[in-house]
This record gives sequence, C-alpha cells and structure tokens, in this order.
Amino acid sequence: MFVCLSLVLTACSSDDDNGTNNQQGNGGGESFTAKIDGADFTASTDPATLIGATKSTANGMTVVTAQGSTNSGDFINFNIIGYTGPDTYKTGDNLTNPNQIQYGELAGQSANVWASNLATSAAGIAPGEIVITVDADGKLEGTFSFEGYNAQDMTSKMITQGSFKVSID
Repeated sequence: MFVCLSLVLTACSSDDDNGTNNQQGNGGGESFTAKIDGADFTASTDPATLIGATKSTANGMTVVTAQGSTNSGDFINFNIIGYTGPDTYKTGDNLTNPNQIQYGELAGQSANVWASNLATSAAGIAPGEIVITVDADGKLEGTFSFEGYNAQDMTSKMITQGSFKVSID
C-alpha cells in the first residue's frame, strides 16, 4: 500500500494539458483505463492528471513503474523489473518473477488491493500481462490485463481492456 501511495504522490503529473487531451502522434495527453469486472476505470485528468511513470536503472537493471488513479483514490499500478524495452511482460507466473500489477480501491484509511504478483502464482491465479508497445520521446504506451487476487478476503477481480499512455518522469 505504501508503494501505491508513494507512486501517487511522486509520479503524478501536475500538467493537465491546459484542459485538452491532445492525442496526436506520440505527444498527446496521458490516459490510464481498464474494465474492472466489466465496470469502467479511468484515471483522473481533472482537476489534475493523476497518471505517471518512472524509469530508473540501478546495478544494470532497469525498472519501470506506472500508475493511474481516480479522484476517489482507486488506482492501478505496475512494476516491471528487468525492463528491456517494448515487449510482453508477465506477472504472477512464477515465484521468481518480481513483476507485479495491481488494482486498489481506497476504503477509509486503507486500501483493498487485488494483485498479480509472485505470490499469486502459488494461489493458482492466471498470470497477468503487460504489453509495452511504445517507449519513445518520454512516453510509454501499452496494454494490460490480469486477474487480481486479494489475500485478505480471498476474492478476485478481472481487470481487462487495460491501456495506458504515460509520460516518463
């Protein structure tokens, strides 16, 4: 949960494209959308854009993180550890894969989180998938889908039709 909140606070862009959503070429507005058990999820772009991403390299390993949040605090975020550029990255497929993606709903002072990560592979949950299609000019674009598992209440949620277009800070 702390990782999620720190991403929201540090990775969100304060630029709202002056109220426009320019989708031309690689330079348009940011977006982060999905279907959560069939219901629409759209990250906020008003009054501020609550979408962001980072890419960093340490000890020769590149890590990409991205997140989109709603004004009510719900979020989707992912981490790709060992990022090598546009490709398909799995989450929750085995105990040695550190990549993860999760969906969370703010509930008072805490969050309910449904994840696809190394722990969910042991629970028999199907692997998630993050497909990076564009990594150029400070932009990261792609799609995602996963079955998220909440270990606290042993429920799952299907996250489908996920797509993102984020600026890398």
